[in-house]
Amino acid sequence: MAETLSSSVTPAPMKSLAPFEAARQFIDKISKPACILVAISGGSDSTGLLFALRTVLRDAGRDGISLQAVTIDHALRPESAEEARGVAALCAKLDIPHQCRRWDAEKPPTGISAAARLARYALIGAVAEEIGADMIVVGHTLGDQQETIAMRGARSQRPDNLGLAGMADAVLYNGRHWIMRPFLYSTRQDIRDFLIGEGVSWYDDPSNDDAKYERVRTRQALPEASEILNDRSINRFELSARAAQFIENHVESFLDCLIKIRVEGLSEEAIVLRHALSVLASVIGGRRFAMAADSMDKVMAFVAQAEPGRITAGRVVFDRRKDGLYLMRENRNIASVTIRAGKTAIWDERFEITNASDNDLLVHAMGSELRAEMLGSFPASVPQGVVKRAVQAMPGTSGEGRTQMLSTLKNVEIRPLLAPYDLFLPRFDLALANSIARLFVRPAYTQPMV
Repeated sequence: MAETLSSSVTPAPMKSLAPFEAARQFIDKISKPACILVAISGGSDSTGLLFALRTVLRDAGRDGISLQAVTIDHALRPESAEEARGVAALCAKLDIPHQCRRWDAEKPPTGISAAARLARYALIGAVAEEIGADMIVVGHTLGDQQETIAMRGARSQRPDNLGLAGMADAVLYNGRHWIMRPFLYSTRQDIRDFLIGEGVSWYDDPSNDDAKYERVRTRQALPEASEILNDRSINRFELSARAAQFIENHVESFLDCLIKIRVEGLSEEAIVLRHALSVLASVIGGRRFAMAADSMDKVMAFVAQAEPGRITAGRVVFDRRKDGLYLMRENRNIASVTIRAGKTAIWDERFEITNASDNDLLVHAMGSELRAEMLGSFPASVPQGVVKRAVQAMPGTSGEGRTQMLSTLKNVEIRPLLAPYDLFLPRFDLALANSIARLFVRPAYTQPMV
């Protein structure tokens, strides 16, 4: 199976866009009244974004579009609180409503950047919910994009390394809020020149020059030219669109715990099949991130053999039968969760379970206690061996002296989760995510305004 992606579009060098023009183009695409929440740290990028958007709105007379701002104080540096107050003063001067949120949770000893990112978006999302924002905008720049691609490229230059497309211009957060990046093709120097021209100062975060961070080391190693990396986003869009069509044509889902890829679909072009399999495995296995490339290599080699058999990778059992390939959660390392009466909890990163009863509920995997009514819930066309294995990883609870399927209980609501997309969904994969949502009888993800 040769891994190629047919495309009539050749990746093009990235071109920069002046900050004011980037803001103008962004605003011009908004056809309805909107509330934009600007995430501003006080650095040059986010400050420039706030000023550019405000200037465009003022000059264009777009009264139906309003700006509000939010600053997240991560409480990682002594001066961060003073900087947040400075941003608040700036927003007050501009007559832009502003809120500040502080990350007061205990800081982890390792992985602080990733933890801060998750905390930042959670706090920003809460403000967006509170004010009814239609979108969130952040100040990521062309330099940030180049650094991201360079870091991902340093890990792998394989054609199936989706990270080489860089950051998407829009990401849906928590299934609710679109986070937009209007400055993704603007350089930091152009933004700073714009601010200087406006007579506006900014704060410099010393961590941006700390070589202990991979991004800083990557930035310092990059050439000065702004056209050093190719834009592969079109290829990423095409791949995801083809994977979405593949799922529409060849994939079935049973009881949110078993996926079947019909045998004719297994002859799809390898890179498309690989992408679809990777995402489906993340969903059925309850994993936010895709399997490692070497694990997917083994899966693809197994599929290419076109022989009956089973392998396990990424918490998922891949079971090849005459009629197709079945994917189900491996019945190992599935933790039990107690859900208090009236509460909602996540189980195995695959299901959101609401306990509307008056009693606490212990949720665990069904395990090997199988009964006829469970097996009868699947179509007769699904092999019994596949059904038995899939049922073992379904959510159950113990009661009345036996294990019960959770889906048979009253006052219990079960919502399947799409682990790779429910927290962060890049625009690249919107069509693909919606094809999987239909597969699991979930509502479609919301469309961005821009």
